Amino acid sequence: MIIIENNKVKELETIIKKSDRQLVDILRKILNIQVDKIIIEKRLKLKNISEYEFEVIKTKAKLENDNEVEIYFKPIKNSRIKESIFCYWCLIYEEEISDKKIHPEGDIFLNKVLISELTKKKYYQSVFLEIENNKGHILETGTEINFIEILKYLKEESCEGCEELKNYFEKMQDYVLLAGIKINRKNKIL
Repeated sequence: MIIIENNKVKELETIIKKSDRQLVDILRKILNIQVDKIIIEKRLKLKNISEYEFEVIKTKAKLENDNEVEIYFKPIKNSRIKESIFCYWCLIYEEEISDKKIHPEGDIFLNKVLISELTKKKYYQSVFLEIENNKGHILETGTEINFIEILKYLKEESCEGCEELKNYFEKMQDYVLLAGIKINRKNKIL
């Protein structure tokens, strides 16, 4: 099962490399985010929880206003959306801790996550996360997790050049596309 899931991420990464313009158009239309270009940085795996094999594709998205945001992609089974929120939170927490070289001091190191209400739109659902520990906010901005019903979108809307992406999600009928975006909620880009 783990190898199959990791192969799905690897296959999606290949498709994103070939069809990045189509993915940009889809993000613009569904999430109303003004992405100009997506650049794949690397794949990240959740390290500190052995029960879960969770891997995402980390990208930098250049916006029309020349700002950049990090967007994380992963195909997710519909039945595992709640679990994926937990895994995504843990992965982002690990990444922020390692990037900032923050090390727990003392005996108590509390982790908290504030999860906003679920927002439902035509082709996606989203939640907003704010992550903290006993030292304060880990993410200055927060992160929004979007679960895009990409197959439904591709079947109902015209998308030139999206055949490979459509075929990929047709093989996995009960999957959605996780798109996690680190954003500032006050100056929300979505």
